[in-house]
This record gives sequence, structure tokens and C-alpha cells, in this order.
Amino acid sequence: MQYIKKGEINNLVLNINNNARPNFATYSLVFTHVMSKLQKTYTIDTNNPLEYSSNIRYCTITIDLTGANDLIYEGQYQLNIFGDDEQQVYVTMVVTEGIPESNPFTEYVSPNEVNENYIYIQD
Repeated sequence: MQYIKKGEINNLVLNINNNARPNFATYSLVFTHVMSKLQKTYTIDTNNPLEYSSNIRYCTITIDLTGANDLIYEGQYQLNIFGDDEQQVYVTMVVTEGIPESNPFTEYVSPNEVNENYIYIQD
């Protein structure tokens, strides 16, 4: 399980081994929020050292979550990583922490709210 913070630049250390898999020019990171099923996709260029670095045992993917629409909700996301040809190469769970969403729900209150209990019987 990975832990990332909203509103920051995060490093994901994963065991995607390029010696056992084809060399991909890009990886697609698909985050799916467990409760809302909202999906957000990021593309990582493996030739860009600011986004991707690797050695024999593991790789580090740097993901920038400082944008306003990046991973809106806190909580758990399923992370699926795909290669160039839509081949799935990694699956894990991610927990996001940080700034809570601005309006998680809308509350409606009646303008004539009276704290009395009534039972309505239909004639």
C-alpha cells in the first residue's frame, strides 16, 4: 500500500522491473476512488528523469498532485499501472491524505424546522 499527500509532489517507489518486462516509453497510472468510482489518469514518460527513475530492483515514479482537480477525494484509491500497449504491469492500493475536499456534501434544512414529531395517517 502506498501513502500519498494531496497538494504535493509524491514519489511512488514500486517494484516494476524492466528486466522482466518490455521497455515502455510511457506508463499510464489510473487511480480509481474506492467509494465514488471517480477515475483520474496520469501519464508518466519513462525517458524523463524528473518523472521516472529505475534500477534493477525497483523504480520511482514522481507524480505532481498540486493541481486543483488532482485526486479530489481523500481516502483509498486503487492504482492500476499500464504500459504502452495497455498491458497491466502493476496493481496496488493508495491512501491519500491532505487537504479535505471543499464541499464533501450539501446539507438542506427546512425553512420552518420545528422539533416536533408527527405521525401522518392517510384517510
